[in-house]
Amino acid sequence: MVLSLALAVLVGCDVPVAGPLGVPGNPGAPPQRGGWLQVASYTHVRTLDPAIAFDEVANSIEHFLFAKLLDFSPDGQGFVPDLAENWEVSDDQLRVVFHLRRGVRFHDGVEVLASDVKRSLERALHPDTPCPVSSFYERITGYRDFVQRRASSLSGVKVEGDYTLVIELSEPDSTLLSVLALPTAAPVCRSAGAVYDREFTSHPCGAGPFRFHSWEPGRYIRMERFEGYYQPGRPYLDGIEYAFNVPTFTQRFKFEDGLLDHIRELGEADLARYLASPAWHGLGAWEPARAIHSLFMNTEIPPFDSRPFRKAIAAAIQREQLAMVRPGSVRPASRILPPAIPGHDPSPGQRYDLALALDLMREAGFPYDPVTGRGGYPRELTYVAISDSFDVEAAQILQQHLARIGVRFRIRAQGWPAHLAETSRRRTVAFGSDGWAADFPDPSDFFEPLFSSKAISEEESQNRAFYRNPRLDALLEEARREPSQERRLALYHQAEDMVLDDAPWAVLYSKRWFELWHPYLRGYRIHPARSGDLAFTWIDLQARTAVQGARWAPPLSRGQLALWIRPGGKH
Repeated sequence: MVLSLALAVLVGCDVPVAGPLGVPGNPGAPPQRGGWLQVASYTHVRTLDPAIAFDEVANSIEHFLFAKLLDFSPDGQGFVPDLAENWEVSDDQLRVVFHLRRGVRFHDGVEVLASDVKRSLERALHPDTPCPVSSFYERITGYRDFVQRRASSLSGVKVEGDYTLVIELSEPDSTLLSVLALPTAAPVCRSAGAVYDREFTSHPCGAGPFRFHSWEPGRYIRMERFEGYYQPGRPYLDGIEYAFNVPTFTQRFKFEDGLLDHIRELGEADLARYLASPAWHGLGAWEPARAIHSLFMNTEIPPFDSRPFRKAIAAAIQREQLAMVRPGSVRPASRILPPAIPGHDPSPGQRYDLALALDLMREAGFPYDPVTGRGGYPRELTYVAISDSFDVEAAQILQQHLARIGVRFRIRAQGWPAHLAETSRRRTVAFGSDGWAADFPDPSDFFEPLFSSKAISEEESQNRAFYRNPRLDALLEEARREPSQERRLALYHQAEDMVLDDAPWAVLYSKRWFELWHPYLRGYRIHPARSGDLAFTWIDLQARTAVQGARWAPPLSRGQLALWIRPGGKH
């Protein structure tokens, strides 16, 4: 079956794809204003409130809407100023002073002050806010008192005048600047209040280069240029239209027709076509491999509360077979850190070993005889996967692998928002597909949200395995405070071995995306620290319209958009 799936994926690769729209222009030409950028995703977002939104698609959109104190540098190795003109870190690494720009405005016209940064951070970390990564900020002095309701504010975040913000730490934290560059810490308009409110997500308001225009959940969001943005002349685009629930094969045809300007969610067959096309030679680029995908096992729900049972699952999987289905973008993986993350270890981690898996099933109390087919786990399980994604194909292969050790399950495919909501709710889902794309290039971004005890919550838990290990928690605490990068990476290597041995995850594969954009879209470079960094691109309208028959479209009407998004609609 695996071979037939791989062949089916590649069938028709000789069918030509349309060439790029637009003509190469002068690379030194100054940016011009105008045009709406149109992009799409096969998923959609549940919320655009930076305090709680933490999936990859929402994160891309948040960077359009919200500005932060600082941002990642273009090479992903450092930081550049954003709302803060500069900052100073004390010698003992326990105090950071940020000096804010003067005259920066929120989308509602109100000036951004240091008090707004403090209010927004407290809003995100408030105990009534289901922030999935509040533990990222736990070393801020007073954090525990605040989240446990013993204090009404974060004592370690101090306002010293309208334009000076001080953050004090209880102990050194090597990740502080990285987590302050995330949308979670972005200042939001005062209309958002000091406490999380669900209504804010329908009218998000920040200080980013684009302001909210309209949103039809599950269909599209439109953002228009914020004329009051603090960087003069930027952004260049009139607006951005982000369509949701657009199947990958539909995206390809919209891209070829010029109804999408940039694309990254290519199916394997279309990816092969574009890579083989002479017309696209030298255009597009691979993203760094920043994502890892897995099968998670909820350690609070039987039978996955049994360590031998979990280890049997991990040992029964032939990861190379999964990668055969999508050989361009998927690579077999047996460790947690993907190749683009510091500390990645190319040596084997979890290994396929059928004999070992059968021994572990016996140890777990569910012996299975592969000759007679007798024994194994006595009940059929349910595996949740994300619909319209590779997860479903992978799950079908996993069914074969796990049947060899007497574990049978049915697949329940669900949309992305439903998947996030259910799998992050305690004692709800036993096992299913999981994964993580780096928010910042550091091992802590994988281990703390996914495997630390403090990441467990009743709702919005990123630790979907609900895995607890005090030894791991202590190791991660030590790594966060360690100033030496070499020593930190060694500690995370120990943490990785510990998690792999306990097997709350069966690691499956790493994934990378190939991005394409038409030549008339200028100024775009793939950012090593995040996806879809399109905010300051510009459209060469002359190059765009130079193609005979090419269409330039303003934002589509609601009726046109419905036709565009509907699977099988005309294109």
